[in-house]
Amino acid sequence: MMHSLKIPLLHLALLVAGRQDAVSAFMSSSSPRSSCYSYNNIIQQGSGIPLSMSASSNSEGDDRRGFLKKVLGGAALTGIVANGISVQGPSPYQPAVGSLKGKLIVITGGNTGLGLESGKRLAAAGATVVLTSRNVAKGARAVESVKDYVMEKNNGERNDNIYTLPLDLCDLESVKAFPDILKNSDAFKGTQHLDVLLNNAGVMAVPELQITKDGYEKTFQSNHLGHFALTAGLTPLLNANGSRIVTVSSMAYLIASKGLDMTNLNGELEYKPWDAYGRSKLENILFTKELQNRADVAGKKISAVALHPGAVRTDLARYIMGGEDNFVSMQDATPSGVDVLKALPAFYFTKSVERGANSEIFLSAFQGGNSDDVNGKFFINMKENDLLPAALDMDKAKELWKVSEEMSGIKFEL
Repeated sequence: MMHSLKIPLLHLALLVAGRQDAVSAFMSSSSPRSSCYSYNNIIQQGSGIPLSMSASSNSEGDDRRGFLKKVLGGAALTGIVANGISVQGPSPYQPAVGSLKGKLIVITGGNTGLGLESGKRLAAAGATVVLTSRNVAKGARAVESVKDYVMEKNNGERNDNIYTLPLDLCDLESVKAFPDILKNSDAFKGTQHLDVLLNNAGVMAVPELQITKDGYEKTFQSNHLGHFALTAGLTPLLNANGSRIVTVSSMAYLIASKGLDMTNLNGELEYKPWDAYGRSKLENILFTKELQNRADVAGKKISAVALHPGAVRTDLARYIMGGEDNFVSMQDATPSGVDVLKALPAFYFTKSVERGANSEIFLSAFQGGNSDDVNGKFFINMKENDLLPAALDMDKAKELWKVSEEMSGIKFEL
């Protein structure tokens, strides 16, 4: 009998962490088998841990148990090593105090996780920050959290230019209303233009097919379509002298390495949680590429860039940890000792929020070099990273743009 040991979160964590050996293994794989086989190869080559084994059902039991102990022991050791070498990434990046004064930065999903952390450090550098949130109370608490952080970080110096505004990416009416809400806000009155849009919000691995009020699959609308429509609506407010659109993608786009299936954007043919997430992250990159191309053609001083934050300990994993109904945000949680023990293994394969936010903070602070070094590029750990052909398919990027205009009901012109 064949027994298969599958560790999907382990192999996804290594991919999502941006392990160069894993990516190289994936890119060099020429196997005609399924993408699942390719992922197994990645883990075997990237970590030395085999994911499958065969054994007799009635014999060699001791050998099998011994082998399993070695596998699990190897996994633990690999986690510790990966955590220190490639998962954690550089130390937290902090833009210089005052370097972003006069800049208006809008952060989607700014009430928790990477969005909140980015808001703190960008505000500490002097930026006027707008944190969007579906929940007004959580948005208000996030504003106070950012203000407290700035006071502590800057030795008592205040930055009161921190705001929250309502936005639900899964409601296109909310998305379309947001530009006017921003334009009439106190945040906008101080600058009269938008300097940075940080498309940070998203969902991951929603276990069952969920349809938004607009009739679209939740992962697709949360991660791509909502941000597409939001960016289109905010483009007229961008600083004509130079602005940046930063979109949080992921190395999980490798899940869709065969290319974007335009016939299954909404799970019309088949819905699988991780496939949907991988597609959405590929869509983020293709959107960034096409946005930069159109901005260049139009002569607009817009810099569009995408990034991979790493496998980060954030609320993004709400669906993996029991679903949205049972999930308690890190902003609200008081973990018990048992909770800490349960979560301990994940810490070895994930980044802290402080380190995970590095690239989006770095890019939102207009770092990365001149336009040729940043525009349309993909960053990991604050450095440009190469992409697979699927993420460089400009024909597919144009097709996605057109379909996104039709689905959102917004003509995105620059």
